Amino acid sequence: MKRTVLCLVAVCCLATVFAGCAQKKTEGDAKIVQFGTTKADLFGLPAEYRSIHSRLETIFGGPIMFRSQPSGSAIGEQLNEGLIEYALMSAGEYAAVEDTRQITPIASALNSAGRTSRKAYIVIRANSHLHGIEDCKAKRFGFGAYGDLLTDRAARAALEKAGVPVKDLLPELLTPPPLGLEGRLYLNNDVAKTIVNDPTVNAGVVDELVYDGLRDTGGSFLLGPSKDQLTIVGETVEVPEMVVVAGPAADPAMTAKLKDYLINQAKSDDRVCKDLGIKGFAEPSKAAFEPIRAIAAMK
Repeated sequence: MKRTVLCLVAVCCLATVFAGCAQKKTEGDAKIVQFGTTKADLFGLPAEYRSIHSRLETIFGGPIMFRSQPSGSAIGEQLNEGLIEYALMSAGEYAAVEDTRQITPIASALNSAGRTSRKAYIVIRANSHLHGIEDCKAKRFGFGAYGDLLTDRAARAALEKAGVPVKDLLPELLTPPPLGLEGRLYLNNDVAKTIVNDPTVNAGVVDELVYDGLRDTGGSFLLGPSKDQLTIVGETVEVPEMVVVAGPAADPAMTAKLKDYLINQAKSDDRVCKDLGIKGFAEPSKAAFEPIRAIAAMK
């Protein structure tokens, strides 16, 4: 009898172990939904994705993985081949995708002005002897961030359209490589401050959101520049904000749930918006990306 009881106990234990293994296997085999991105973090999940990651796992009812890719074109290939289902892409990354016929924009991010795109202004000092973009020839010109779609590439396109190709600007000779090889002056968000305070920099490009953040009057070296110290002489094309897209491998029902969250709920999700640096999402426009394809391809 004692032996029989021991055997029953052993069988129950084995059954429990096998059940646990089966459960772990089921959990381990749960489909992982993959989002493409060019953002990489050597320590795991990129910081700006940490809040939305947990929201996405709730929406999809399972694990979410962000797969880092080297470029927008690489993300496009992964989407088209069905290797990833979704992606978070900048305008330049999306514009770099050669074939977008099977890729569907789900939602476009809203910037701090509550819009899905923004432009940049070509500005000069208010008391400058310059009067328009054409006067920038042979002058020092301040660009924003190196390679930036708006304050570098779109700005160069605006200059060229006005008859001032980059080769006609005064070249920068003292900047360190690789920027020195380009012969351009990059000032990030300090373009307006530099134009106002440095008499050798005659003009530059300012992101409209940065410009809108300037005080109207009363600018100084300590307080920063004001709008009345600058004159707008031109502007770039509109550049769309980040877009969330779905590829042909995405499940239509889950895509609908994702879109509902992004457009109708994300704007109230303060942590997600703060981490992503946006105000929410809105309906996307695929056509809005077409005019910037040539700009995105600029070297």
